[in-house]
Amino acid sequence: MKQQNSDSPPDEHNSMSTAAAMTSTASHAMQDSQHLTAHLPVSAAHAALYKSMLAGAVAGMVTDSIQLPFDTVNLRIKVQMVEPRKYTGIAHAWKTIFREEGVRGFFGGLGTTLKMAPINTAVYYTAYEFAKTSMVSLVPSEHEPFAYFLAGAFSEFCSSVTNVPTEVIKARMQLGRNPHLSSGGWIKETTNYRGTVDAVTSIVRAEGARGLYSGYTACLAVDASYSGFAFLFYELLKRTHRDTLDRPATAVETTLIGGLAGGCAAFVTNPLDIVTLRLMTQGNSGRYRGLIHCMKKSLAEEGISILWKGSACRMMSVIPGTGISFGVYETVKSMLIEDGEDF
Repeated sequence: MKQQNSDSPPDEHNSMSTAAAMTSTASHAMQDSQHLTAHLPVSAAHAALYKSMLAGAVAGMVTDSIQLPFDTVNLRIKVQMVEPRKYTGIAHAWKTIFREEGVRGFFGGLGTTLKMAPINTAVYYTAYEFAKTSMVSLVPSEHEPFAYFLAGAFSEFCSSVTNVPTEVIKARMQLGRNPHLSSGGWIKETTNYRGTVDAVTSIVRAEGARGLYSGYTACLAVDASYSGFAFLFYELLKRTHRDTLDRPATAVETTLIGGLAGGCAAFVTNPLDIVTLRLMTQGNSGRYRGLIHCMKKSLAEEGISILWKGSACRMMSVIPGTGISFGVYETVKSMLIEDGEDF
């Protein structure tokens, strides 16, 4: 809350009234602060915040590592644009990648994932918990689902500063040692980055710092939409479970609820995911000028079916990943945070 100051210092005659005004302003500020944190003492709120951050970091590292092979297959299918298609389906993609590149082909960008996932996910979950608590306290109960969606979108916005460069690097390294071969020929480069540091320096040298944020608008749009829907479905499913069984969900049930919520959100936002991946992997080819141009060009060249291309693969990737993420996060958080300390 901003404190209002007069333009000139008070004189002797109005010093008492000024003091009274300052006291009143401080009182209002204290009331506002107490209103926002009435549910917890400040120290407890900070402790819960840090513990949620730690729980998010653990969840991110575990989840992103496990789902990386599925994410790689999802990306390879969606970025191919040259006929004949290199990968004719999910099963064919798995077989082809394994035959040509071995197990290592599924884990491109693993180093980047292990380095950055804890940071990205810690910010992601912490921002969500903070935004959810703040927004739910300000809206009627019937509007809480809207607050969940906005809190989910807000969490993605906060984490996008580090998450988008991470996704750009990871997406390009998931093309394997020979991006020209794995993309079906539309990407010209035949060698890939040697690691995270080499990727960062190479991208900045060739495309400038903005290269690390290739497809930022599209990425933020798809991720914010996905997170909004995922948290919306997750909170509603948790509430339904709690009201039906009259008890909190177990770790296994939380994992299942999270997976279902993530799968629904993945299907709804699949069109934006296609645009994002194509913008991220185009490098300096200039094939697409932005989100709208990429969408229009893809629709014109490949038809309306392109919007749901790879949706099954994406759901296969997201359902276990989101389920594990929510399950690990809630489990670690419950271990760290005592009853009454949570947000």
